[in-house]
Amino acid sequence: MQYPDDGELFKAGEKKSEHLIFFAHFFQGHKKALKRHVELANELGYDAYVFNLKDSLKEHQYMPYSYVSKKFGMKHALADQIEEHLDFLSQYKTKIIFAFSNVAGCAIEAMARRKTNDVVALICDSGPGASFMYSSYKLIEQQMGVKSLPLKIIGTPLVMLGWSKEFHTDISKHLQKLSNGFPVLSIRGWKDKLIAPAHIDQIFEPAKNIHWIKLGLPEGGHLNGLRDFPSEYRSGLEDFLKTI
Repeated sequence: MQYPDDGELFKAGEKKSEHLIFFAHFFQGHKKALKRHVELANELGYDAYVFNLKDSLKEHQYMPYSYVSKKFGMKHALADQIEEHLDFLSQYKTKIIFAFSNVAGCAIEAMARRKTNDVVALICDSGPGASFMYSSYKLIEQQMGVKSLPLKIIGTPLVMLGWSKEFHTDISKHLQKLSNGFPVLSIRGWKDKLIAPAHIDQIFEPAKNIHWIKLGLPEGGHLNGLRDFPSEYRSGLEDFLKTI
């Protein structure tokens, strides 16, 4: 079957679950960056799906806009794309979303506005974070490699407004729309310089309806958990999946 946005379905050699693990890569990443995660999902007996997010301004004619929520911003436009792919995979009656960094906020938005209960769990690696000013500044500094302080100061509000004028204040509201006891695994590196663990906690703590578990990696940074700490990462993920 042909999937949009270079989507690919990887089937487990020995299938042990009917759930599909649906991956949404980090901002300005690529599905290939999730090769380790896809292989791990297959080893654990889950089919896995990956695709490429339209996360460059050029792909949105420099005006990212959600035609579902009627909101301007990359966050909302990516939520549209995630929702489209979830709906496209209707052959899987149950799905587990596995999203990364602040793109996890896009996945949560897509989940909240869909009128179906096919998503049965959420896994978030290195995000999302409540302090969007902090993570926007760090994104410019570390991922974009901008060294000039004036450019970082000018660029931070531009990144924030281009992402969403709500600056992630909407994520907790979206989480509250999930069913009572909805399972969430929050993976974080204690030494993450882009999204601090405390900022991740500020996202999930207000949502009293969800049942969320932390997987902390004391020496971990941003998005390097599976690569650098595979045994701890795999063990925590397996324990969570067994509860679903």
